[in-house]
Amino acid sequence: MSETRSFTPHRWAGVTAVMLAAGALTACGQSATTSNPTSPPHANATTQATAATLTTVDGKTVELPAAAPTAILFFSYGCGECVGGGKSLAAARAAVEKAGGSAKFLAVDIVPTEKPADVRHFLDQIGGTSLPAVVDTNGALTSRYQVTAPTTALVIDPSGQISYRGHAPSQDQILAALGSSAAR
Repeated sequence: MSETRSFTPHRWAGVTAVMLAAGALTACGQSATTSNPTSPPHANATTQATAATLTTVDGKTVELPAAAPTAILFFSYGCGECVGGGKSLAAARAAVEKAGGSAKFLAVDIVPTEKPADVRHFLDQIGGTSLPAVVDTNGALTSRYQVTAPTTALVIDPSGQISYRGHAPSQDQILAALGSSAAR
């Protein structure tokens, strides 16, 4: 049985700082959020982003946006609710791989002080040890995608637009948001 760590005051301070910084950055800049009536019901932003090369906790690189739609879960190692969202992401990835789909997946730790070992432990807890994962050490991804809470899930299309935004989604919600790239 896997264990879930609780937040210490230090971890809460880190999460709070990241969320406040993300809010301040998005409030001060030009609005990157528009309504898109053709988006799925949970998509409330269409943020266009330039490509970024990210280094995972395992030293590999991933591109965001990728050549195929990418499901992303923003989490924190000490967040109990994040485990459920993480299990949904890992299960969706397994279903896409089994079906031969092209969708990509990424887990993003929103606490800049968490270590790669913490992320690996989280991935182990959710059954997603092969999921690419990064630590958002400077809050760039949290800010870019206007994430204000852990367990936020996004689907980013190849042009960099957010086509889905949800909180603690199920595997089926993630697969539906990925559309034909999930090969369902």
